[in-house]
Amino acid sequence: MKRSKAFGVFVVSILVYSSTLFAQQDLPFQSGEQLDFSIQYKYGIVMVKAGTAQYSIKDHIFRGEPAIRTSLSFKTVGVVDAAYRMKDTLYTHFTPELIPVFHRKYLNEGKTSYIEDIDYKNFSTTSTTVRSKRVRDGDVRFDTLLTAKGVGYDMLGIFTFVRTLDYCDLKPGDTFGLTTFVGRDVVPMSVRYIGQAFLDKGSIKYKALKFGIDIIDPAFTEPKNAMEVWISDDQNHIPLKLRAKLKIGAAEAELTSTKNLKYPFDAKIEIPK
Repeated sequence: MKRSKAFGVFVVSILVYSSTLFAQQDLPFQSGEQLDFSIQYKYGIVMVKAGTAQYSIKDHIFRGEPAIRTSLSFKTVGVVDAAYRMKDTLYTHFTPELIPVFHRKYLNEGKTSYIEDIDYKNFSTTSTTVRSKRVRDGDVRFDTLLTAKGVGYDMLGIFTFVRTLDYCDLKPGDTFGLTTFVGRDVVPMSVRYIGQAFLDKGSIKYKALKFGIDIIDPAFTEPKNAMEVWISDDQNHIPLKLRAKLKIGAAEAELTSTKNLKYPFDAKIEIPK
């Protein structure tokens, strides 16, 4: 996996697990929710702002049926933009029961641009099959079927998966296995619940639930704890921070603002001056 592709994988993985296949009845989000993130890239001792990302959820009609559409837009800024110039947009459609149906990625990175679709053909606890297709400059670069043992998601779909865990029953050490589809690759992942934690950010402290993610992919320095994710310890279960150890450098994403959350943001604690 190339460096720019790995960085893109990191961004949407925040942006990103359920102990059961289907979503809980009382979903932790609503149509109109919007989350904004700041992305930092670290190489050696140098840390620079790499980009911004925006995630949103809307009620939608897809193929004539009611659906939930999640979207993520990401763009680089500053010196990272000069070096890599990424401006990607992703969409994933789910049924109201949160079964993934279709994913589309518009990638624009430097001189490379293409459209990639993941069309779900089968989705169950035993296996998931998708049709993955990429079109660049009007030419089909690949069009293939991919199959995963157990549940499989596109990278953006994992974002919904992690938010619909049964958090009440989680115990430190609990581990969940799943697969993600990236282009022609079938990438295994393992998500491990570490426990409760606090995140300090100046005059604000967040109550969080921390996870470690193992990713079997050469883009990361080591499979174990390739990523660490902090989820808000409230009814919204939104990603607060993600840290990734890439093969070249490291990256972090932090929540900067929220809009139209379904529940009060009880994980956020203002620290008196």
